[in-house]
Amino acid sequence: MIPDFDAAIQAHFDAISNRDLEAFKSHLTGRETLYTIVQNGYAFKTPAELVSIHQEWFKDPHWTWEGTVVHKVVGEDMAMALVKYDYRPKPEDEKLETWLLYVFALEEGEWRIVHDHNTALDFPAFAQAMSGGS
Repeated sequence: MIPDFDAAIQAHFDAISNRDLEAFKSHLTGRETLYTIVQNGYAFKTPAELVSIHQEWFKDPHWTWEGTVVHKVVGEDMAMALVKYDYRPKPEDEKLETWLLYVFALEEGEWRIVHDHNTALDFPAFAQAMSGGS
């Protein structure tokens, strides 16, 4: 029986919103390679690198993140979710919209992320917000 993909996505969204690093890590592949392409095009290549950037990000108590699945494809052992998310560095900031593509594989009876690709809709605004500029 194939696990509930919608529940897996929601659990991952909750891990991000709640800054729960242990839950976040539990949703990642157990393999050595996990490409994560961030908004500026840089590609991290391992789960450890992805965890490291999230560990730092989760320390910031001010940001808000809200994701919505726009499209999904679920197979027997692979699944894909196209997500549009709103990010605010601080609650009072304008939202920054970003596309996020997750590819999941079925590992040990659970959906695990094997690829993560981010694309900011307005990269200059995103870069300025991330650098603390106004």
